[in-house]
Amino acid sequence: MASSSKTTTSNLFNRYVWLANLIHSCGPISFEEIAKRWKSSFWNDDHSELALRTFHAHKDAVEELFGVSIKCNRHIGFKYYIENDDDIESGSLRNWLLNSMEVSNMLTESQGLRDRILLEDIPSGLSWLSTVVGAIRDGLKLEITYKKYTEQEGKTSVIEPYCVKLFRQRWYLVGHHADGDYFRTYSLDRIVSCTTTGDSFKMKDDFDAKEFFNDYFGVFVMPEVKLERVLLKIEGVTVSYTRSLPLHHSQKEIETGAGYSVFEYAIRPTKDFITELVNMSPSAKVLAPEWLAEEVKKQISAMQG
Repeated sequence: MASSSKTTTSNLFNRYVWLANLIHSCGPISFEEIAKRWKSSFWNDDHSELALRTFHAHKDAVEELFGVSIKCNRHIGFKYYIENDDDIESGSLRNWLLNSMEVSNMLTESQGLRDRILLEDIPSGLSWLSTVVGAIRDGLKLEITYKKYTEQEGKTSVIEPYCVKLFRQRWYLVGHHADGDYFRTYSLDRIVSCTTTGDSFKMKDDFDAKEFFNDYFGVFVMPEVKLERVLLKIEGVTVSYTRSLPLHHSQKEIETGAGYSVFEYAIRPTKDFITELVNMSPSAKVLAPEWLAEEVKKQISAMQG
């Protein structure tokens, strides 16, 4: 892991990710074990030894770049660990970034298996992500042309970009329209053009991205839909899937029986959530509220012709 003129910025970045994920997954771990792992790492392209001085430099870079604090516990044999490990697990962005980069590194190390590792495509809207995130960072308005699937031509608007969210392999942008003081969600893969205007804006002081989506499943926010106590009876193996991957952060398992469980949610049942319930049929049945149960039945019946 020695630094040299041949070590590019990209390679250094990958080495930082390698080090952060090694200690995150294996720690507490000694320097000797880290150095041993480095010898067989794909990223050790110059087959160098890991010098202690270089290790400390990379450890400091990991904290500066990712906010991951690597500390040494002398009481258990000078072993290194992640001090803020709980923050990584609870911080969705940091955790997602590290996991994504670890997957990328793992795939790079396993190039000989590329025909046996199948990934899902992200739509072309990813090309706008850099412009959008840059505008959010710099507090600049965006001029976007957006074309719905049902429209022949796109519509151009100037918006204030507040946040982005990844859902079901698609990136979405929440834009604030200052002229009417309302928010709208845009799918990046339906944006035809996107440029910064150079005009700055100030985000609302009370806006919190996580809170904005708190009552919803998916990405479409509809304040007119009332917050409901939803009860789902889920049967069979779908119970285990629902436990391991909750539908919503408010999920609680309030009853368990032979081959079924009842889950409770505090959620606004928008179209996204209703579609999810339809897709889960017949393993999931809505017990409450009654109107939601009827709506799901209606949509299932329409699908069956």
